Amino acid sequence: MLTTERIHQRIKPEVCAYGGLPLWLALRCLPVLVLLQMLLLLLAASPARSAVDAVSLNEVEGGHLLFESSGGVFQRAVLQHSEVHFDITGLVATVRLQQTFRNDSSEYREGVYAFPLPSEAAVRAMEMRIGERRIVGRVREKQEAKKIYRAAKKAGKKASLVEQQRPNLFTNRVANIGPGEEITVMLEYVEPVAYSAGVFSLRFPMTITPRYMPGTPVSAGVGEALPSLSMDPYLGWAQATDQVTDAGAISPLLFPDPGSDSAPLNAITISARLDMGMPLAIVNSPYHDIALSRSAGVYDVKLLNKVSEMDRDFVLEWEPVAQSAPQAALFTEKVGEDYYGLLMVVPPARTDKVAPIARELIFVVDTSGSMGGVSIEQARASLSLALRQLRPGDRFNLIEFNNRHRALFRTAMPATRHHVAQAQEFVRQLQASGGTEMMSALRAALSGGAPAPVPAAESMGGHPNTPLLRQIVFITDGAVGNEDALFGEIAAGLGDSRLFTVGIGSAPNSWFMRKAAEFGRGSHTHIGDLNEVGSKMAALFQQLSRPAAVDLAISWPQPVEAWPEHLPDLYLGQPLSIAVKFGPQVPAGEVTVSADIGGQPWQRALSIQGQPDGGAHAGVGSLWARRKIDGLLDRVLRGDPEATVRAEVLPLALAHQLMSPYTSFVAVEERISRPEGSPLHAAPLPNTRPQGQSPQHFAYPRTATTAPAKAWLALLALFIAVFTRVIRQGEVDHVAGRA
Repeated sequence: MLTTERIHQRIKPEVCAYGGLPLWLALRCLPVLVLLQMLLLLLAASPARSAVDAVSLNEVEGGHLLFESSGGVFQRAVLQHSEVHFDITGLVATVRLQQTFRNDSSEYREGVYAFPLPSEAAVRAMEMRIGERRIVGRVREKQEAKKIYRAAKKAGKKASLVEQQRPNLFTNRVANIGPGEEITVMLEYVEPVAYSAGVFSLRFPMTITPRYMPGTPVSAGVGEALPSLSMDPYLGWAQATDQVTDAGAISPLLFPDPGSDSAPLNAITISARLDMGMPLAIVNSPYHDIALSRSAGVYDVKLLNKVSEMDRDFVLEWEPVAQSAPQAALFTEKVGEDYYGLLMVVPPARTDKVAPIARELIFVVDTSGSMGGVSIEQARASLSLALRQLRPGDRFNLIEFNNRHRALFRTAMPATRHHVAQAQEFVRQLQASGGTEMMSALRAALSGGAPAPVPAAESMGGHPNTPLLRQIVFITDGAVGNEDALFGEIAAGLGDSRLFTVGIGSAPNSWFMRKAAEFGRGSHTHIGDLNEVGSKMAALFQQLSRPAAVDLAISWPQPVEAWPEHLPDLYLGQPLSIAVKFGPQVPAGEVTVSADIGGQPWQRALSIQGQPDGGAHAGVGSLWARRKIDGLLDRVLRGDPEATVRAEVLPLALAHQLMSPYTSFVAVEERISRPEGSPLHAAPLPNTRPQGQSPQHFAYPRTATTAPAKAWLALLALFIAVFTRVIRQGEVDHVAGRA
């Protein structure tokens, strides 16, 4: 065994011959240099745990806006606080969200913040406040809005730009925040209130589960040429790929979990005014403690602790007393010269005895890194309960996916005691790690072809050779960046199957989950807490085992424009919700809704009478426009040219002053704030990590590797190569000399 001294003795003469004394001294110090190199490598690759001001993108620990300085290092400088208020009347909620930025540095800054909103939110107003000054934003075509913002930023004017990156993910830029200044940006949006199984609810997302970015990374030069790439892609943790060209804009930084005893990193104040016009039996928030007060039938809701960390969705639920549960309702609003309406009709829960139908159930579960922590526990508990719900005549299979997918069985197997026991053991061993390569798992689940006939022994009293009802239950947090590609795959490959999504975790990608279920002609369920697994999965299996209301049709007294165009199948407890444009007046007469439920016809009529109650339900017109925009955008996934769809969406969004993929809000103060010649620095504001989620150090694709780590690895490899070459050269020379 060669010691360091022996190596020095063997190579010293040869080294002196080749490089002289300096090279020999360098090799004498090589062990110390290698140890130092390893220490620097560890410091570059691991998250920091010190309370210093300078941090890298992977070392964020404070609740401050980050400002970039040289070498990829950021400084904490701007605090951010949020307030949200919900004004809920009937089936419409008007929401005002305020975000306050304060510059604690001595330089002019530009803040960049990515934030989530509900997927059905129609964002219709934006304003910026600086002290007593108020600047109202306007909707402009997206590229025009960027030009206005860039020009204002360059001129030293205060400006704000709000862009839609996804229907449930937005970015807010605020330019030229002066030293010590505070700026508030306010957004207003409307959204429909959800109603299912007798319970009304409203969900407000407050943080973002990191999305996996599939595909091959593209260089900065190539990425900048891609039309959908964000203005500053480096502000996110991810690099653009050929499948997700806007990866930088949809991958905001995350703070670590602050812990239950820590002050909020991203603090928010939440309040609501609830006026349903009917007596309520229950008002509840399952994930937050709230304080209630009531006056004349109107409820005021506030957080019990006044502020909350933005690390999980806020959900408000309320249930009317049994006699007051609505079966049908129509809300209207007059905007300009036109009337708009929002219709809700609840089909009955059939009590008629219907012979049970044999099913083929395919369970698909996400085991990627973003499912780490509480989410994988919820997924395992959900699957275990689902397996216990299988009936003897069912067939089933399990598919898990992360970097790749694997199925428990080669094909769907009968739900015998033996096969179910195998599946339960499979579920117990599920662990979360790796990326979220969802496409291959989705294709495997959809590729069942025509439903297999039911063998006579498994017909459950029905007719042998009757096709199985094929149902896919997809359990995931939806943390992917290629949503449109997945929607297209579902639309193209669904066939006679039905896709049901189960959203897992405290901050799932609800837009993806809801839209995937819509394309899959199924329903969406969200499980945000382990205590909800039993009730939520039981409700889902009631839907799976009951016949849906299909072949829905609506007859209006006169021609109207209603959205969605294609009416969905409705499952137990689900209402039909339609947004409609009546025109200059509301027609008088009856609206008739009909459907087929379990092979039996069903019909309900709702009387409407000309001019309604003054068109008092604000926001209905915006909801109609938002639903029409969503319906038009869906046509792209079904094969329509995007240019044709854009030509319809753009004037609609501008007319209703709504944010969309082709429009943005921009607000500019005319006075110049930043003196000419003073530099402006851009910076991202991190979101809080979803509650209960494991840190994602290894879950991201290779696009997230840090440049400093790569550099230190390269230098270490170079040291090892030089050292090895000198050692080997010395040995050869020594042998040759003896010969």
